[in-house]
Amino acid sequence: MEIMYLSERKRININLEETLNQISINSGYKIIDLNIEIIKTASKIDFYELHDRMILASAIWMGIPIISSDSLFDNIKEVEVIWD
Repeated sequence: MEIMYLSERKRININLEETLNQISINSGYKIIDLNIEIIKTASKIDFYELHDRMILASAIWMGIPIISSDSLFDNIKEVEVIWD
């Protein structure tokens, strides 16, 4: 949803269809279902934007870092943010 949202607003140069195609041909990506544990995790995160909150909650639930240039993610101590 975040990819779709950003693409529709011309903030990124890839659309949802292209993104899903790339995910389907690359074994390094995995689509996970939204589940009750991710929703519970999201309910405990103090973050203003819903899509980002779900991304953060998913990363926390999966125990993986996030690749993002969003400096506001740095305020969420439960998740590691990777960006150079």
